Amino acid sequence: MKKTLQKINGLMDSGIIEKYAIAGGIAHFYYIEPSVTYDLDLVVSVPGGKHELSPLGGIYNWARENNYKAEEEHIIIEGIPVQFLLAYNELVSEALEHRVEISLFEEKTFILEAEYLMAIMLQTGRASDRERLVRFLTEVDYNNDKFMAIISRFKLMDKYHKFRKKYED
Repeated sequence: MKKTLQKINGLMDSGIIEKYAIAGGIAHFYYIEPSVTYDLDLVVSVPGGKHELSPLGGIYNWARENNYKAEEEHIIIEGIPVQFLLAYNELVSEALEHRVEISLFEEKTFILEAEYLMAIMLQTGRASDRERLVRFLTEVDYNNDKFMAIISRFKLMDKYHKFRKKYED
């Protein structure tokens, strides 16, 4: 994973991506006990962004030039399947703007804050997200006021109350 993070940081240093943050299962591992995942999900912003016909083209060109294979939606970087995701809505865009710098495997990297991960899990609502959200609510030392402000701003409060009623207690 260390070599993978080094390559990803190189993408940012070279300007191929503007910023990134670890999301998905690996981000959850940072905050709660591990569960099953096999890839590294990255939310990224790229020069030109959403307005280009192929906004991730620079990343895929870099992969080809450096002999990293694409398999389905992943690029295998130093043995790790990496999925590059553009910030696909306003919540994810804001989460990327508020990413935090951390150290993993003695390598500088960036991760989405717990409160934003929780809001994204609530918004997405997949079965794995619901299970992880229960764990976040009970195991993570998060800022409840911040979480409430985020879900209020993105009109997720009704969904949150339904979630609490169904999954907690």
